[in-house]
Parts: sequence; C-alpha cells; structure tokens
Amino acid sequence: MQTPMQQPAAQTAPQVSDDGYWVLVDGNWTPTELQNEAIAKGAIPYDGNQGVYATPQISGQTVIYSSPSSDGAKKTLIIIGIIAVGIILTVVLAGVLYAWASSLAEEQDPNLVGDWTNPSDKLELQSNGDAKDSTGTFESWHTVGKKLYFEDEDYSYKFRYSLVDDILFLAPYDEDGELVESDCIAYLQGLNGESESYFTDKIENAESNGKFPDWCNP
Repeated sequence: MQTPMQQPAAQTAPQVSDDGYWVLVDGNWTPTELQNEAIAKGAIPYDGNQGVYATPQISGQTVIYSSPSSDGAKKTLIIIGIIAVGIILTVVLAGVLYAWASSLAEEQDPNLVGDWTNPSDKLELQSNGDAKDSTGTFESWHTVGKKLYFEDEDYSYKFRYSLVDDILFLAPYDEDGELVESDCIAYLQGLNGESESYFTDKIENAESNGKFPDWCNP
C-alpha cells in the first residue's frame, strides 16, 4: 500500500490594513514598505486600524499624534458649550425684556401725582405708587395706558381716566370689563375741590366748554 503524499501546510496570508500602510505581524501592527516609501516622500498616511496619523520624523521636530475620536469629542464639547452659552444669553435677555416690558406696562403717570379733591372725597397719589383716599380703601395705584388701577390688600379696581384742565375724570369698569359711564366722577387738582361752590363752578365751566370726555355721563 502506498502512503499518500503529504501536502505542505497552507500559509495564511498576512493581514494588511485597508490603506496598505500596516501589516499584522505576531499580533503587532508593523509599517509596510508602502508606508515607509510614503513617509520618505513626506506623506502623512492615516492608519484606519490604530486611529493615528503616521508623521515622518525629522531631526529636531516634535511628532504629534492626533486621534480623530479625540477631535470629535472636542468638537462635541465646543458645540455643547456654544449651545449652553446661547441658552444662558436667551434666559438673561428674556429677563431683561420682561423687566423692560413690565416697566412700560405699569407706571405712575407723573401728571397724577399729588392731591385730588371733590366735596366728598380726597385722593392722595404718591410718586412711589402709594395711594390714600378718604375712605381708607386704596393702598396703591398705577396706570396702564388710559387705565388707572387702585389696589388694596385683596382687590384691584380699574378706572378709565382723563386729565383735562386740572380736572381728573374717572369712570369705573364693572366685573365684566364694561365701562360704567354713569358712575363717572371728577376730582380737582389740589385742595380747592373740597369747596362745593368752587368745585361746582369748575365742573360747570368744563361742561359748557366741551371739556367733558365723551365717556363721562354722570
């Protein structure tokens, strides 16, 4: 019986990186001749397996290896930082705009600061927003456009107002937001309005001269 001829063992081809710059020898990646030639010509080949750039070494030159994953992380951190700064600036700007809008919306009309009187009531409107009246009802005041608001501890009272020749005309709004023209009242600037005769003459002159607002119908 003839003994079969033994075939030589098949040799495994060495594993070469996709770019051809590295070859796996005994578990270690070793530069190929292709890489050595490229480096000799000044090329900077990229190693897709090890994730570094192979930079030719020149005497006196510092070799720096850059990791693409590290660059990506830095870019991500930069983007996150920019977004965070943007959010902070947006919040700060929103706060500034809100404060500015609030200051425009609620204010104290300087023309109303002082004493206002009629024969049955006296109003004292202070520049700091405090308010006093004869009944002790109102504690503060502010204006929004042509609206005058009085507040106490529990309620807010809204009036439409107009200032004509030192006469303050006020008409209240009801709970449904409707102007009650028939409840329009008037005050004179200063303390002269406490005199019934003086107050009456002033109001009659204003009415005859067409100085009454069209929404004031007492």
